[in-house]
Amino acid sequence: MPRLKNKTPEQGQFETDRFFAELEHQIVNQLREEASSPQGRDELIRSTGIHDTELIDELGKLGVTADGLVALRLFPLVLVAWAEQNADASEREAVMTQAVRLGVREDSTAWVLLDQWLQKRPPGIGVDAWKRYTHDMFAELSNVAQNRLIELTEKQMTSVAKASGGHLGFGKVSAKEKAIIHQIIESMKRQR
Repeated sequence: MPRLKNKTPEQGQFETDRFFAELEHQIVNQLREEASSPQGRDELIRSTGIHDTELIDELGKLGVTADGLVALRLFPLVLVAWAEQNADASEREAVMTQAVRLGVREDSTAWVLLDQWLQKRPPGIGVDAWKRYTHDMFAELSNVAQNRLIELTEKQMTSVAKASGGHLGFGKVSAKEKAIIHQIIESMKRQR
């Protein structure tokens, strides 16, 4: 291995970034394997009460384990962050701020999943998995709780949308972001 003092700061940063990207990729692959394993599927079923085998399969493909399920609750925020072709740093920070407010810690599976989805656009099956999850969750909630969750999700999505828009980064929600927010809210209302 070459000595560190022979490297430029840019080379050192590139190697550090590459190392952590590879490590994160390995962790996400491990999560997918764990979530797709028979034990991972059983744990997800036990912890959530979800018996929809297609949903459990989709969650496994996304790497969602029982302790990472809260990441799926925040999936709409990720979709808003990606509305404008990329999830910028302000939007990523806004999503992670909302995650912290829900008790997600940096050393959790949910954090890793959210971070991965914000670095690389999540696959399309994520939307279907989120819809199925929302439908199953709403079956257990009262109408009042459903309405509150819809209102909270809309507020959270709007805060992500406002994170990078407008004058000096404050206040503007783009037409694409508004459209995604509207679609998600309407989808949640149909899940009742």
